[in-house]
Order: sequence, then C-alpha cells, then structure tokens
Amino acid sequence: MRHFLLLACLLALAACLPERSPPGPQAAPGTPEFFQEQKASCEARGGQFGKAPGGATSVCFITTRDANETCSQNSDCEGMCLARSRTCTPVVPMFGCNEVLLDGGIRAEICLD
Repeated sequence: MRHFLLLACLLALAACLPERSPPGPQAAPGTPEFFQEQKASCEARGGQFGKAPGGATSVCFITTRDANETCSQNSDCEGMCLARSRTCTPVVPMFGCNEVLLDGGIRAEICLD
C-alpha cells in the first residue's frame, strides 16, 4: 500500500511539470538572424539588448527587481551587493570593477570587462 501511495504522489507531481517543447532550429552564431533571436529572447525576459562596453559584443541588460535596495551581502540581492553604497546593483551584468559584499559581508572586487 505504501508503494502505491508513493507512486500516486510521484505521478501527481509529474503532472504538474510544464511541457517542454523541442527546441526549434536556431540561427548560426554571428548571423543577423542569430542577433535577432538573442534580442527577442532578451526582451521576452524583460531585458534591454545593447552593446557591452567597448562595443565588441551585444549583451542582455536586465534591471533587477531589488535595484538600489539596502543589502549586507550578495545573497540579499538578485544581482550583487555593492560595498560602497550597500545597495543591490540596478542591472545585471555590471561591467567594470566593482567592490561587492560577498556572503558573510566579505569585501571583494569583481571586474567584468
């Protein structure tokens, strides 16, 4: 009886999982079609597709839900916890060198070029 209940519970949970559709054909990297797919995917997630510093590549910038809220460590934030202001980053990714508060409040400098 126990095994039957366990099996019934597992089947019920499996029914709650969303269906996954097979991935469609994807454009080759570097093509205009690939760029458009990346831009559409970014915008569908609420991001803004733009040039990274230096302009060599495009990046999906996403505004964090906890932008500029007070923090004391990275786990307090969707992005990172900035050490100087003790606030969550307004956008991810954050380019340049930024001093952040890691978990436990440990200060570290993270650089993203």
